[in-house]
Formats: sequence, structure tokens, C-alpha cells
Amino acid sequence: MVNFLAEDDYYDILGVEKSATQEEIKKAYRTLAKKYHPDRNPDAAAGERLKEINAAYDVLGDPEKRANYDRYGTADAQGIDMGGFQDFISSFFGGGGGFGGFGGGFGRRGRAGPPAGQTLRLTINLTFDEAFFGADKEIAFNRKVHCEECKGSGAAAGSSPVTCPTCRGQGQVARSMGFLSVAQTCPTCQGTGERIDNPCKSCRGSGLQNERREITIPIPPGVEDGQGIRIQQGGNAGSRRGPHGDLIVMFEVEPHEMFVRRGLHVYMEYDIPFPLAVTGGEIEVPTMRGLSKMKVSKETEGGTLFRMKGKGVHTADGRKGDQLVRVKIQIPKKLTKEQKEYLDKYSDVFT
Repeated sequence: MVNFLAEDDYYDILGVEKSATQEEIKKAYRTLAKKYHPDRNPDAAAGERLKEINAAYDVLGDPEKRANYDRYGTADAQGIDMGGFQDFISSFFGGGGGFGGFGGGFGRRGRAGPPAGQTLRLTINLTFDEAFFGADKEIAFNRKVHCEECKGSGAAAGSSPVTCPTCRGQGQVARSMGFLSVAQTCPTCQGTGERIDNPCKSCRGSGLQNERREITIPIPPGVEDGQGIRIQQGGNAGSRRGPHGDLIVMFEVEPHEMFVRRGLHVYMEYDIPFPLAVTGGEIEVPTMRGLSKMKVSKETEGGTLFRMKGKGVHTADGRKGDQLVRVKIQIPKKLTKEQKEYLDKYSDVFT
């Protein structure tokens, strides 16, 4: 499945790796905040985007909140129990969800199960037209998949993984810290609940092998530079038959020789003849969809901005931007004798 980047992943929102320093996070936040600030970005969607950016930085910009977010998936999780650890986990998360690295829970809810694979990140270049209209792009990348020989178990043929003696198959162990009890991933089996005594020779017990993957992804119309899409389970497979992680594809959009994009709107500069600027009229102007007529008001001055409704970006959800044209007045550098005479007469009339 292909989705726009999940908006609850704060690292993806800010466009940084999980290993980013606080200074790198701050720098990314400032760059995005400037890009989507209403004073600089007239697009109506920019305000919502800025809210997401602020929410992400509110967590990642605070070392304590970030630590909780990295460990538990939320900035508010505490991960402690005051004497009834199993009941706390069961009631707090109900029948679903997870607790940081706990996966499916602890104690009465069974072992965590094999971990999901690593999320992969790729960056691809798009032409201005591809980002504007949308396109199908072929991409190729390497990823880890489950070993064909052992079917991802990591155990040699004729053998099977055995229950981990440390956690007894739970995948987690409880660690006491005074009056607190905290669950941690089992150090012996790394959360799988299993141990391999006779590893598969093909994958050396990892349960994984390399694969070269080639796929075609749909690029929705209207994507911007720095945006991306998430392909669910397109990343590396998890060890011990764990599910695949996701694939995140980020976009770098090439500039256009004539147009500049800001949100859903497209901007350009265009020269108009001096007589047209004085008397007004219509002129054909280039747009991303071909030539289109634009009305020019009488007594137009250089630098005037005209709006061409609906000539900007059209998104898949039906939103439409405009094209804004800043006109420049053409001043002819070489005049014929007849043209000079007409200008002299014009000057005599208006002086």
C-alpha cells in the first residue's frame, strides 16, 4: 500500500533521521517553519503543515520528551508499574497497540513476537512537470527478505528454533528498579522469544537474504520538494520471520526555467508590450497547460501581479491553485524612424 508519509512520525515530519543531533533537529525545524509560515507561503494547506511541524519539534526539540518518544512511541509514556505491572500494561493499552519495543504486550498477552524490519529511505529526483502533473516512476533498491532456504526461521533444515530460556518465550524480561518494575527486550533472543542452536548455512542464522527490488510507484499530482510517500512493508524484512518495515521515498523536485512554485500556486514573470500596458487588452501567456489568455488592465505599471484562476497545481483531492504573473513592460531598444516619430507625437500630447 502506498500512502503519504504518516503524520504521526515526528522524525519524518521534520525530515531527519532518528540519530539526528538536537542541533540538526533545530536546524530542520527552522528551515521548515520558514518555508510554511503564512507570511511566506500563501497556500491554505501551509498552516496545517506548520501545525504538524510545531508539534513534531515540541517533542523532538525536548530531550526528555524525545527520549520517551523514542522508547515508547509517545512523549507521555512512563513505562512503569506500581506493583501490578501486568495489569497496568493490559488496561493501559486495552486489546491493541504496543508499548515501545514491547510489540504485542507483556505477561498475559503473550510474547512480543519477532521484530519488524528496518524502514528504508530513498530519495528520487522529479522534474517540475512530474511533480506538477503526477507520474509513474520506476525505482530500484536493495532490501532484506526472508531466506528461501529456511523460510525466514534462521534454523537449518530439519531443526527448529527453541524457546528462549531467559524470557521463556515472552520476548521481554522484567527489571526491578527499587519499587519500580520495567519491562525490557530480552537480551538473549532480542525479543523473538526463540533461540537457534543449529543455524541455517545459507543465511547464517539471520533468516534474511538480499534482494534487488524494482517497482513502479505512483507520484500524485502536486507533490512538493521535500515531500514523500510511505510504501507499507516495502522495506527490510524482520528477523525470525518478522514483518517487513516500510519504504519511504522522498522527492527532490528540479526547478523550472520559467515557473516557480509556492504551494498550489505557480509564479512567473512575463514581458508585455508598452502599448498594451497603456491601453489594456488581452495577451496569451504560457501556463503549465499551454497558452492561455490573460486580461491586462489599462495603465498597468511594471511589477503589477495578475492572477489566472485555476491555472496552478491541481491535486488528486480536487484542490486547485492559481498562476500569478508579474508583468514587466517591454522597452524597445532599437526604434525605426517611424516609431520614433510616433513616440515624439505621444510625448507632445502627454507633456
